Amino acid sequence: MKNLVTRTVTGILFIVVVVWCIINNPVSLWALSSVITGVALFEFYKIIFEGKLPAVQYAAHIAAGIYVTTVLWLFAFNPLNAEWSVALSLSPYIIYVCLLFISGLYSRSQSPFADNAKVLAGHMYIAVPCGLLSYIAAYPGLSFIMPYAPYILLAFFILIWIYDTGAYVTGSTLGKHKLFVRISPKKSWEGVFGGMFFSLAASVGIYYWYGAMGYRVLSLGEWLGLALIVTIAATFGDLTESLLKRNYGVKDSGKILPGHGGMMDRFDSIFIAAPAAFIYITLIEIM
Repeated sequence: MKNLVTRTVTGILFIVVVVWCIINNPVSLWALSSVITGVALFEFYKIIFEGKLPAVQYAAHIAAGIYVTTVLWLFAFNPLNAEWSVALSLSPYIIYVCLLFISGLYSRSQSPFADNAKVLAGHMYIAVPCGLLSYIAAYPGLSFIMPYAPYILLAFFILIWIYDTGAYVTGSTLGKHKLFVRISPKKSWEGVFGGMFFSLAASVGIYYWYGAMGYRVLSLGEWLGLALIVTIAATFGDLTESLLKRNYGVKDSGKILPGHGGMMDRFDSIFIAAPAAFIYITLIEIM
C-alpha cells in the first residue's frame, strides 16, 4: 500500500512538472530536455559501462550530450540560417568527437573503439531525441519573436501517457497473447491494441479540444496519424530499453523517481517516439 501511494504521488508530481515545463516557455522546455538528457545519459553509461567509467569521463560525455540537446533546441526556436552559424554551433561537438577517438590511443581499455561507440550511441539514443522535442514544440516553425504555442508537444506526451495507461489496464485484464516474451514477458498484444485504441480516441478529443481554442494546425486524420505513429514508436522505445536492461541484468535504470525507477524507465518511449513524431510532422509541414 505504501509503495502504491509513493508511486501515485510521484507520478502526479512528475506529470505536473513535465506539463508545466512544456507550456511555460522555451527556456523551461530546454531545462526539461536537458535534465532528461543528463540523468538518462548517466543511467545509460552506468549500465553499459557497468559502473566502471571514471567520474571525469561521465561528466564529459554527459556534458557533450546536453550540448547536442541544446544545439537542437537553438536551431528549433531561433533558426541559424547562415552556414557559418551552423558550423560554429556544431564545432565544439565535432572537436569533442575527434578528441574522443584520439583519446583511444592512450586508453588502457582493451576495446577503445567499442567504448567510443557506446558513448556516441548514448548521444544518438538519448540526446538527439530529447533535442527533437523542441522541434515538435516549435511546429510549424515558431521562433522567439512569435508566441510560444507547444500544443503538438503537449499532445505528444498526452498520447503516450494515455497509451501506456490503456496498455497496462487492457493487458493486465485481457492479455493472453505475449508480445515479446524474450524481452518483456508481461507485455501482450491485447495491451498494445488496447492502448492504441485509447490513444486514437484521445487524439480525436485533442482535435476538438484544440479546435475549440482556435488551434487547428492538424486535421482530424493527421491527429489520428500522429497517435498511430506515436503509439507504435513508443512500443518499440519501451522494448528497446527492456532489451538494454535485460542484456545487462538490470531491473531498473535508476532510482531517481520513487516507485517508478530511473529517468530512462519513465522516458524510454520518447527515445523512439520523438524522432518518429518529428519526421511525421515535418512531412506534414512540407507537403
